[in-house]
Amino acid sequence: MGVSGGGVSPLKNGRRWYVAASQPGREDVAQLHLSRQGFISWLPRQRRMVRHARKTVEKSVAFFPGYVFVALDLETERWRPINATVGVRSLVMQAGRPMACPAGLVESMQLLSDASGLINENPLLTEGGAVRVLVGPFAEMVGTLTRLEGAGRVRVLLDLMHSRVAIQMASRDVTPIT
Repeated sequence: MGVSGGGVSPLKNGRRWYVAASQPGREDVAQLHLSRQGFISWLPRQRRMVRHARKTVEKSVAFFPGYVFVALDLETERWRPINATVGVRSLVMQAGRPMACPAGLVESMQLLSDASGLINENPLLTEGGAVRVLVGPFAEMVGTLTRLEGAGRVRVLLDLMHSRVAIQMASRDVTPIT
């Protein structure tokens, strides 16, 4: 019973969120196998532009590479099988027991994510929305946000010299216009 994201998944019966370290690049495999065993898991994601063979491709990758969140009640659930799950190296431990995430951390990230677990780093910015550039040579110009690139980057379409030009910049350098 995996959680794909999109809103907060309320935890019941004393469950807390814990972190499972995955094998390198196998976060998706770990989440799939945790789900097959009946564990509630969540894998936050982000968009990345990846260059390969002269092509730039947008990919959805783990927000925390090498980690998956798992909801558990240590008093009533058997958690040791997680350490033998395909794709999982082990739960993050402290003093021989899984270490709980700070309360509200995962829920806060889930509020910023869509149904696929993709985190919008600035929830006020939306594709297609009007934005004002705050700094740099285009400061105070108004444009249209065309894409949330991930890794704190956005693509903005600006009207420059009677044509529309796409500019990529840090998401912190624009603000939404309401």
